[in-house]
Amino acid sequence: MERATPLLPSPHGFKRFFSPLAPAVRAGIGVRGLGLRELMPPYEVKRPYGTGDTLFMLFHDAAFVGDPSGPGARLPVAPDTMMIWAPGRPQYYGNTGARFSHSWLHCAGSRVGRLLRETGLPLGRPFLLPEVTRFQQCLSEIHAELVSYVDPDSRIIGNLLENCLLELARRIDPPPSNAAVAEPLLAVRRMITAEPARKIMLSDMARAAGMSVSSLSSRFKKTFGLAPKAYLLQYRMRHAAHLLANRNLTVSEIAAQVGYDDLFHFSKTFKKHFGMSPRNAPARTPAGGRRSSPS
Repeated sequence: MERATPLLPSPHGFKRFFSPLAPAVRAGIGVRGLGLRELMPPYEVKRPYGTGDTLFMLFHDAAFVGDPSGPGARLPVAPDTMMIWAPGRPQYYGNTGARFSHSWLHCAGSRVGRLLRETGLPLGRPFLLPEVTRFQQCLSEIHAELVSYVDPDSRIIGNLLENCLLELARRIDPPPSNAAVAEPLLAVRRMITAEPARKIMLSDMARAAGMSVSSLSSRFKKTFGLAPKAYLLQYRMRHAAHLLANRNLTVSEIAAQVGYDDLFHFSKTFKKHFGMSPRNAPARTPAGGRRSSPS
């Protein structure tokens, strides 16, 4: 199935678990498989009848989703978009023009259905996640339980998933079903992502959107889950995390590329966001300098 972008520095890298057999459902949950940051070649997946379980999927790169039998079947989705397919629903997704990365979870059981009903997370339509690291952490912890024990504890797996879905539901406020994102809001997001080193004031964003600062802040947060300045900060930190994998850049150079002239301020902000300093990120040497080539 899948792999993805290093949005969160991780010493573990790509993880995958898959059972060719239907999962044993105990304590209301069974996991058939999961993938964490799995990278795919240009490819599309068509399952007209879906699968016999629930599929959670987080796209880290641009892709498409849709109904393989419907008109206008392909709906483009942006990075940080999640899709949840109920059992038996058609699954159609991928990117035939470029490689894409994603994280995913196949699971079944009464507890899964109950959690989806209680949280009210959207089913069968894509929605943006304001913070993707929580879902990645959840998959990593479930993976550890699955591969570390001969008899994984389904209660622990269920608790991990329940806490994750409750947190996701609390953080998102998705727009109405099938609602298109207004072009002014997309223009502001493009401004943020095009030049992360650029000094952008909230007034600049409001001017680009053609609306007041208060209106922009309210509408942007309702659509993307975060206020514009918080979205800018999150994007900068994720971009910095990605750049840390580049052995040709120093931490100071990375700080400059995401708009920080003060290395101390950058390091402090990065640590607050990820729980570790950029110099201690697993992708770098302990000193945070240039890495030697792998053997």
